Amino acid sequence: MIFVDYVKQRIQESNQKFLSLDQILKLCGAQVGFDKMAVVSAVNELTKKDVLVKSARGKYSLAQNASTIRGRVISSGHGYVFVRPENEETDDVFVLEKDTNGAVHGDLVLVRLISKKKNTRSYKDKSKQGEIIKIIERTIKNVVGIFAASGGGYIVVPDDTKFADSIFIEPGKSMGAKPNQKVVVKITSYPSRISMAKGEIIEILGDMGDAKIETISIARSFNLTEKFPEKVISEAKQVATKITSKDLKNRQDFRKDLVITIDGADAKDFDDAISLKMLGESRYELSVHIADVSNYVKEDSEIDKEAFRRGTSVYFPDLVLPMLPEELCNNICSLRPNEDRLTLSVVMIIDAEGKVLDYKITKGVIKSVFRMTYSQVTKIFNGDKEERNNCKIVVPMLENMRDLAKILEKRRNKAGNIDFDIPETQIDVDEKGHTTAIYRKPREDSDKLIEQFMVITNEVVAKHYRKKGLPFVYRVHESPSPEKLSSFCEFAQGLGLTFVNDSEKVVPKDFQTLLKQTQEEPYHEALSSVMLRSMQKALYYEKCLGHFGLALKDYCHFTSPIRRYPDLMIHRIISYDLAGQLTESKIKILWEKVKVASEQSSLTERVADEAERTVDSQKMAEFMLDKIGQVFSGTISGVSDSGVFVKLDNTIEGLIYREHLPQDNYIYDEKRFCLVGKQKSFKIGDKLKVKLISVDVIARHIDFELYNENENKQQPKGTKKVQK
Repeated sequence: MIFVDYVKQRIQESNQKFLSLDQILKLCGAQVGFDKMAVVSAVNELTKKDVLVKSARGKYSLAQNASTIRGRVISSGHGYVFVRPENEETDDVFVLEKDTNGAVHGDLVLVRLISKKKNTRSYKDKSKQGEIIKIIERTIKNVVGIFAASGGGYIVVPDDTKFADSIFIEPGKSMGAKPNQKVVVKITSYPSRISMAKGEIIEILGDMGDAKIETISIARSFNLTEKFPEKVISEAKQVATKITSKDLKNRQDFRKDLVITIDGADAKDFDDAISLKMLGESRYELSVHIADVSNYVKEDSEIDKEAFRRGTSVYFPDLVLPMLPEELCNNICSLRPNEDRLTLSVVMIIDAEGKVLDYKITKGVIKSVFRMTYSQVTKIFNGDKEERNNCKIVVPMLENMRDLAKILEKRRNKAGNIDFDIPETQIDVDEKGHTTAIYRKPREDSDKLIEQFMVITNEVVAKHYRKKGLPFVYRVHESPSPEKLSSFCEFAQGLGLTFVNDSEKVVPKDFQTLLKQTQEEPYHEALSSVMLRSMQKALYYEKCLGHFGLALKDYCHFTSPIRRYPDLMIHRIISYDLAGQLTESKIKILWEKVKVASEQSSLTERVADEAERTVDSQKMAEFMLDKIGQVFSGTISGVSDSGVFVKLDNTIEGLIYREHLPQDNYIYDEKRFCLVGKQKSFKIGDKLKVKLISVDVIARHIDFELYNENENKQQPKGTKKVQK
C-alpha cells in the first residue's frame, strides 16, 4: 500500500496530464527487475480503484485530471451510444462507435470527455463527446432472442437490438433449440469491434409469434420469472395450513361484521376487505382489513428472501408474475368469501368532514360475505335492479360507503391533492394471449371508493408510526426539483398559462388549481402528462418526507402485502409492535432492514413498471398490425426533433415523422414542446386525424401520417413489418 501511494504521488508531481506505462516507470526509477513488477502492480491497483484511468490509446491519467464521468450506456441502435451520468443533473455524453471500447447497452462505464473532432457531429451537436475508457460493470448477462441457423452454425438474434446484431452460440451449447424458437442466452463473451458476442442457451421459451411466449420473452429480458425455486414452493405448502383456534389468539373477531371485497373481475389475490357501520347520522366506523401475510411469511425465511428479491408482483394483460407463491397469494392469504382469514385491521371513526376522530390498529380475523367486482358495484350505484336484488344485503352499506368516499375525496381536494386524471389503458386478451380490445378504462365511483379508503388507511398507519419513531418504510414523493419545475413553467407559458416558478414556494394546490382551470381545454390531458413528468419519482424511504402529489404529510403502503414487499415489511414491524417484541436490539436491526428494503423495493418497482409498459407496447403493436391504412382521431401527446407523437382515443400512441408532415421549415422548440413551421405548427394538445402507415412489432413502433381529407379515398398500401 505504501508503494502504491508512492507511485500515485510521483504521477501527481508530474507535469504531464497523460503518461504511458514506460513514462511512469521512468518517473519511479523502476524500469527493470522487481521494481518494475512492483510499479506495474501498483498502476494496475490504482486503475482498478479508478484512481488512475487508462485511455483507449493506453495512456494513464489521474481521474481528477482526465475529465471522467461514471454512467450507464444507452444504445442508439445505430452504432453510436450515449452515456447517461449517475449524476442525472449532467447531460448525456455522446460516444462514437469506434470509442465504445466494447461497451454495450446497460453497462456501467467510465467515460472520458474529449474535444469534438473536425467533421464529426455529435447528436444534435449539443451533447458532450467522450470515449469509454473502462467498463466497470456488465449489466446484461442474459439476452432473449430468436434462435437461427447461420453459416453452418447457430446464432441468436436479440429481441433488443440495442445489445448486439447477433450472438454466436458455441457448439454443444444450444440445449437442442430449433430455429425460430425464442430462447434465453447467457453471454460468455461480449462483442467487440472485431468479434461478435458469444453465448450458451440456458432456457427455451417456445415458438416465436406465440403471443404468450412474446410476453414471457419480455419478462425474461427484465430478469423476471413466473417460476419459484422448489425450496420456496415447499416452504409455502408447509405454512399454508388451515386456520386453527391457536391462530385466533389475541385477535379481534370481525366475522359477524358485514365484510366485503371489491376487486377486478379477473383478480385472484384479494388482499383488502372493507366494512362500514353508521354511528348516528354524521359519524362513520370504517374498517379496512388487510391480509396478514406476515403471519405466514416469517422474517428471513426462504419465502421472505424470494419476496424481497422480487419486490413486487408484475401484471401483464395475459400473465401475472406474483411476489408470493400461489399457495399463499391466491389461497390462504387471499381474503376469499365465506372463509376465515387472518388480517391486520385498521378501524377508523370518521366524521362528516372526513376527519379521523379515532382509530385502532389490531390483529383480526374476518369472513367476507361477498366477493364483489368493480363492475358489480357500478351497476348497483347506477340502479341496476337485478344486481341490487342479488346483493341486497350489502346495498345500504355500499351507498353509505359511496357517501363517505366522496367526503374523503372532498377533504383531500381541499388539502391540494393532485388528480392528474390520465386515462388508464385496458388491454383485453383471449385465452391465447392475443389482444381483442384496447380502450380507456373508465374510472367509476367504485374505483374511487376503494382508492379513498386505501389512502386514508395508509395515511393513518404512517402517521401512527412516525409519531412512535419506530423503523418503518414510507412512501415518499418530494416536491419538483428547480430544474424540472422551470421546464414545466416554460411549457405552461407556451400554452399561455402562468405558474409558480419557485421550488421553495410551490405547493400541491398550485398544480391542482391549474388542472381545474384547464379542465375543458383540448390540451388538458397533455398538460397532465407533462405535469406528471415534471414531478419527482415516488419511492420508498426509511424517513417520512411526505407525499407531494397526495398533499399528505404522512404516507406509506400498507394495504397490499400480497403484492408489494414494503407493505409486507411494515406489516411485520406492526406485528412485532402489537406483540411487544420490539427490543432495542431488534429495533437497531430493523433500522438497517427498512433502509435496504426501501432501496430494493424502489428498484424492483421501476423494473416492473418498465416491463409492464414494454408488454403493453407489444400488445398495442400486435393489435394495430391489421389496421394499416385506417384513419384515426388523436391528440398530439409529445413533440421531438424527429416529429410528433399522437395518442389515439383508445390510448395507443404512435409517431408522425417530420417527412410525413406538410413540407415546411420546422424548428423544434424544446422548451415549449412544439414544432414551429412557417406555414403550420404542431404543439401538444392539438387534435388531428392520422392514417396508420406502418407497424414494427419487433421494435414495438407505430407510424402515422397526417390524414388528408382531400386525398383519393382509395387507401394506399401500408407497410407491415412483422417478426421474422
